[in-house]
Amino acid sequence: MTTVTTTTTTTTQQSDWSKTGNRIYARRTHTASVLANGKVLVTGGLNNQGFLNSTELYDPLTQTWTITGSMNNKRAEHTASVLANGKVLVTGGLNNQGYLNSTELYDPSTGVWTITGSMSNARAKHTAAVLMNGKVLVTGGLNNQDFLNSTELYDPSTEIWTITGSMIDTRAEHILSVLTNGKVLVAGGYNSFDRLHSGELYDSSTETWATTDSMNYTRIQFTASVLTNGKVLVTGGSNYNFNRNSAELYDSSTATWTITGSMNHPRWKHTSSVLKNGKVLITGGFDHYPIDTAELYDPLTETWAIIGRMSTARGDHTASVLANENVLVTGGVYDGEPLNSTELYKSFQIN
Repeated sequence: MTTVTTTTTTTTQQSDWSKTGNRIYARRTHTASVLANGKVLVTGGLNNQGFLNSTELYDPLTQTWTITGSMNNKRAEHTASVLANGKVLVTGGLNNQGYLNSTELYDPSTGVWTITGSMSNARAKHTAAVLMNGKVLVTGGLNNQDFLNSTELYDPSTEIWTITGSMIDTRAEHILSVLTNGKVLVAGGYNSFDRLHSGELYDSSTETWATTDSMNYTRIQFTASVLTNGKVLVTGGSNYNFNRNSAELYDSSTATWTITGSMNHPRWKHTSSVLKNGKVLITGGFDHYPIDTAELYDPLTETWAIIGRMSTARGDHTASVLANENVLVTGGVYDGEPLNSTELYKSFQIN
């Protein structure tokens, strides 16, 4: 591990948050996926009525939400991945019946969900990513009280899951990032023993995992973003009874983590979005209570700038970068109440 000292700034940037159409259902621990047609698909989650199988579509042109086909299973703490064929694969999660190994496909052309192959292991609080070969890698998570190190591959051409190499550490609520060299980075999370700062790399050509440099800090419920320069930025998270504002960079060329500028606000269960200009937008999250602050990370200077506050404080929400470069923030929770409100961020660059 290598540590560098950087300076955090709070230079201002003219910015604009605006409310957009409310969703039909309040929800948290849901997913949001930008489809090839530019619309945003939101799936499942949890609200005061329980677990949800409903799904909704946001149209950026009309700024309205419409109901689309319902999933076959209610689920929260699941994953959603947009496949190369444009369909959306939803995996696992949990509902009143327990932890799920079922997976489903959404077809945007018909608005219909169909059951596809089941995973070998039921899991929630896991991660999933589309690999460069088009397959989907699912890693770790939780099955009842059991933390998992198992990983599985979904082949869209056959709709079949196969077991692939197991991670070295069991872990849940970790991060997963596909690197520019094709390898997959997993880091952090927690298991029955402790909070984790360990990192591992998956090689899809050999289907094996190897240890890589550990983060400088243990983290759960944090975010990771692959920057335009290929580095991975991780931010915030929690560790037992305190929350982090620190951030770190993973460089795949040296396989090392370095400390970068710290955020202005500690936060966990926030969102992290890479904008078209290469900067990273961080929104909301919790610091004991839901927060409405947002900030921008500049990879060139490794500094953070505070921007305008969201209309609503929220954590456990989603953020999606739209084709028009706006960022759509949806749902989450405030003061124990799941939200149906959504808002848009649009930045006006000052050069």
